[in-house]
Amino acid sequence: MKTFQKLFITMLFVVVPALLTAQDKNKTTETVKFITSIDCNNCVNKIMTNIPQEKGIKDVKCDLATKEVTVTYQKDKNNPAEIKKSIEKLGYTAKQVTEDPVVNNDK
Repeated sequence: MKTFQKLFITMLFVVVPALLTAQDKNKTTETVKFITSIDCNNCVNKIMTNIPQEKGIKDVKCDLATKEVTVTYQKDKNNPAEIKKSIEKLGYTAKQVTEDPVVNNDK
């Protein structure tokens, strides 16, 4: 009976962490950029304080010089449209930046 208990406890220590790690791999993240109407450090602080509180947000970066806000989020918990709404709810405009493919004109 003691052997069975030891085996069971050992299996718990091996299987449970493996299952938890597997669940984290399913949480894929994406990054989206917005051009906003931020124009001072208070605007940056407001974004940096409020946007990370939204569901699924992993990282937020603000660049005051270019007025860009870059947000990394979990795809299964949030999306660019909801993030845009969150920025606009704070009183700023937000336009999503789409990356255009680089055109090579070398012929």
